[in-house]
Amino acid sequence: MHSIDWLIITTYCLLTLGMGVYFMRRAGQNIESYFVAGRKLPWWILGFSATATYSGAGAAPALTMLVFQYGLSGNWWWWASFAVWMPLVAVIWSKLWRRLRIITTAEFMEIRFGGKEARVFRGIYAVYMSLGWAVLLNGYVMGWLIRAMAPVFQWSDLKILLCASGLILIYCTLSGLFGVVYSDVVQFVIFLGANVILVFVILHKIGGLEVVYDRVIAQRGIEFMQVLPPSGELGVITLLLLFLQGFFFASSPAAGEGYTAQRFMAAKNEFHAQTGQMFNSVLTLVVRVIPFVFLGIVGAAVLPETVTNPDRVWGILVSRFSVPGLTGLLIAAELAAFMSTIDTHVNWGSSFLVNDLYRKFVRREASDKHYVFISRAAAAAILILSVCVGYFLVDQMMSWFLFINSVVVAFILPVSWLRFFWWRHNVYGEAAAYIIGLPMAYAVWFPLGFSQTDKHPFWHGFVLLFVLGWAIIILVDLLTRPEKLEKLKDFYTRCRPPGFWRPVTDKIDLSIKQEQRTEARQDIMDSIIGIIFCVSSVIALTALFGRQMFIFLSTAALALLSGGIFLYCWNRRGVFRSL
Repeated sequence: MHSIDWLIITTYCLLTLGMGVYFMRRAGQNIESYFVAGRKLPWWILGFSATATYSGAGAAPALTMLVFQYGLSGNWWWWASFAVWMPLVAVIWSKLWRRLRIITTAEFMEIRFGGKEARVFRGIYAVYMSLGWAVLLNGYVMGWLIRAMAPVFQWSDLKILLCASGLILIYCTLSGLFGVVYSDVVQFVIFLGANVILVFVILHKIGGLEVVYDRVIAQRGIEFMQVLPPSGELGVITLLLLFLQGFFFASSPAAGEGYTAQRFMAAKNEFHAQTGQMFNSVLTLVVRVIPFVFLGIVGAAVLPETVTNPDRVWGILVSRFSVPGLTGLLIAAELAAFMSTIDTHVNWGSSFLVNDLYRKFVRREASDKHYVFISRAAAAAILILSVCVGYFLVDQMMSWFLFINSVVVAFILPVSWLRFFWWRHNVYGEAAAYIIGLPMAYAVWFPLGFSQTDKHPFWHGFVLLFVLGWAIIILVDLLTRPEKLEKLKDFYTRCRPPGFWRPVTDKIDLSIKQEQRTEARQDIMDSIIGIIFCVSSVIALTALFGRQMFIFLSTAALALLSGGIFLYCWNRRGVFRSL
């Protein structure tokens, strides 16, 4: 690398540290400021920040890898579920979480369920989400950072992780969620802009877009340009299951629950939460994908299909085609993507350790400064554990991609509906899902060998876990006592969820019941329109790259029509006036 590259990287690092110091005082007021930014975040910050979190260090190499390995339809491995759950979260789950006015999703356990069992399970859930889920996600993202940076830097894996994590350790622990979300906006712009520039540089060096397309068709065949699945390993059954997963993903730990829910809790009101999530949907599904579809096509044009590590294609393209100055910007962009994800997971994971373990079971009465200090220590501990997971466990990135994005939550997916939509679901069923789910998912996918897609199609492991989840959770619910009616009544009045709540709604005010029914009917219609908009948008994007003009024009028209209807419906409901 040249000195100009190091200057750009250093400038980015100093900018990041400066933002951490700037937000340190605001974050240090109390743990509500540290973890939910005082509930003052506007919709546009929520949208950018959430997209930046989904665009972690794995986004550039993973999205490039999917196109390089599977063709234009490769991104349907995640589009299929994201295009369903993202609008569902925008319409339904974002406002449900905001209405609860809690700091972490672990608090939900004592609002939805009663008795000492709920109190104990809140602590168990906090451990699961912080030391289990957050650390696992961070380790996965760190694995992608190694694949992206190693071809460029020629450093050891451990050196890359320690340098990148050290920077996060300083600014993230200082600034809390305020620093996380505002730095996310800057980081996302750098991340996207640098990769767009890389596309133009590569096209100029190769000789233009026509040359790229001619080479791809010559090397991979016209099948590479197929716009829609099924294709290859992404068969009909797998595709249908991924769509099905999207309906339940809306409140799983990786989607509408967890760090996404943390953003909703930090919103100014439920309408900012809803609009922010819909803005996030457009950015995540369409805008951020564009440069990496180009790069995947370029990779297929200039590299042999038999590349040993397709997860390193992005890094190989950078090392081969980048120019001085741009290399530094791309590394800064990858660091920005990495940090925008890790800082979210670290802040979110430490919120459980402090709010739901330390303050709940260790030291109930202490000063705000003391809790903020413990919050920063917890964030550091989670980051250190994440480095260990990323360095020692994460390998074979396509297997980990499927594990993180689908398999790990397959067993607990039913919980995302049952807890909000069925009055009979209780704390025992909830506990069974989380205590059994994560270790069983890991055992099925890795030790039992279901990750070996040459022996087991993806859907084998997913269906096994999903069916077992439904059977065990509902069986536990029915064999144990229901929650007390008064507790359910308080939850329903506070949250107003749709679904099967008749024993509860018979005991509440008729006006609340009628209001909820009207809202549910509107939400169903808005959700259908939102899903049509998201699915048609991603098809239109793929068709444009595949030069299928009839499909592009028809799906683009459908996206514009459904998007217009969606905005009209939300405007009539007063969502935009409430911003």
